[in-house]
Amino acid sequence: MGVTYHAFPKRELFDSFEKLGGGLVSFGDGHTCHMKGIGTVRIKLSDGMVRELKDVRYVSQLRKNLISVGALEAQGLRGTLGEDILKICSNSLVVLKDIRSINFYYLKGSAITRNLAASEHLDGNSTRLWHSRQGHV
Repeated sequence: MGVTYHAFPKRELFDSFEKLGGGLVSFGDGHTCHMKGIGTVRIKLSDGMVRELKDVRYVSQLRKNLISVGALEAQGLRGTLGEDILKICSNSLVVLKDIRSINFYYLKGSAITRNLAASEHLDGNSTRLWHSRQGHV
């Protein structure tokens, strides 16, 4: 069994960052991408809670942010599936909840940085994110 990681393609989403001199990240389909660094990404969930992902790989070749359930389980969290929802729990507390759409689970939330202008909504709907930030329903 391989090692699993979280991987994000945009450097500006990292709250802390350490540049690396190289390395590869392997994916389930056998292809590899160059890893340019490692750091921490903070995520604000739809319920307002902020969670921190550590040891996130910076892989600029990706098109989407990837959060690994295997990496979360390696940190002692537990994933459960049911009714098109993936819940990541710490004991009885749900710390992340993803919604299934076309065989993928999407986290309802946004990556936040020290510079709020660089934030990116994780499900790709940045218009709704900025609308919410302006206090609109």
